[in-house]
Amino acid sequence: MTALFDQFTSFVSELSEMYPNDPDFSMFVTTIRLMRTTNPSLVVTNLYDATHPYEEQIMSKDEKFFLKSEFDEHKENVDMDIINKMKEYYSEMNEQSRQNVWKYCQNIVRLSKACYQTHTNP
Repeated sequence: MTALFDQFTSFVSELSEMYPNDPDFSMFVTTIRLMRTTNPSLVVTNLYDATHPYEEQIMSKDEKFFLKSEFDEHKENVDMDIINKMKEYYSEMNEQSRQNVWKYCQNIVRLSKACYQTHTNP
């Protein structure tokens, strides 16, 4: 679980540095840190539920995931608000930044899946 939170926090922190004029990313960092100490299982469950339906797209780096998906069913979850924010910025990112986003997303999918399976199958 520590690795998942470290990856998630690092990802959002880097986005905050890339887009310093967007206050949402710094708010997301604060929220993740707070949730890590108060209810980490909820974050794991929300991340897993939000990413599992898109696992194949994320693992294959399908750009339609960011550019065309609406994520309406997840709009209330912090993690999917981050993904919706990514929709705003993805098309203007350089290739290196896009590849870094994919690596983070893939790691978060893997880690949330492992944590979720461990949490639900002790």
